[in-house]
Amino acid sequence: MITAITLTGDRPLAFSLCQKWMSQQTMQPDQWIIVDDGKTEIMPKEWPWVRREPLSSDPQNTMGLNLSAALPHISGDKIIIIEDDDYYAPTYIAEMSRRLDKFDVVGITESRYYHLPSGGYMSMGNVRHASFAETAFRSSYLPELKAFAFRGLFPTPLDIIMWRKLRLSNRSLLFSDADRFLHLGIKGLPGRPGLGVGHRATIYRNHDNQDRAVLKKWVPKDYQAYLDILGTAA
Repeated sequence: MITAITLTGDRPLAFSLCQKWMSQQTMQPDQWIIVDDGKTEIMPKEWPWVRREPLSSDPQNTMGLNLSAALPHISGDKIIIIEDDDYYAPTYIAEMSRRLDKFDVVGITESRYYHLPSGGYMSMGNVRHASFAETAFRSSYLPELKAFAFRGLFPTPLDIIMWRKLRLSNRSLLFSDADRFLHLGIKGLPGRPGLGVGHRATIYRNHDNQDRAVLKKWVPKDYQAYLDILGTAA
């Protein structure tokens, strides 16, 4: 069985796009766990929904808390992270699932970010770790993930903690999707702002042209959904 996990909160537009990308997956998950800690809850009815009430004592980054809330509900042997505001190509789950047949943890390197409002874009140089948004793992890895979950707060993100340990073993696989564009980190969508540096428009040195050629290259079949948000014609 395949379990997908999405952690969200106060990002209705992003989550509606997430539902669209999930509906297009060529391999559907058997279970999709959605943890919502927003002030306004989303309550999707067709998938397991976990409500974590936001508290005044919550840290700025609630990923660890929300992930910990999801873990007890997992029923699948393959667990795939789906971030609420990112783009996932239709074959994403199938590609990750295939690699999980041989490895406990898999992830995509050389992440690509695209700041939608400004058109800023970049290719990251991460070759020794994968972003949590591009990570999947088997249930055999859950005991270790549970130990890491609450530690995955800034200044050391959860994905960095995970992959530092995994580099010492042969249980994991890192691969590039430069030849198939499986994932794109979309930044700058409306709603609760993200905390990573990619959400800051000022960090981007490269900017797409008026026709959004880079966006169309990186999201070749579904770019129109993002152009519609911008009010731009294809």
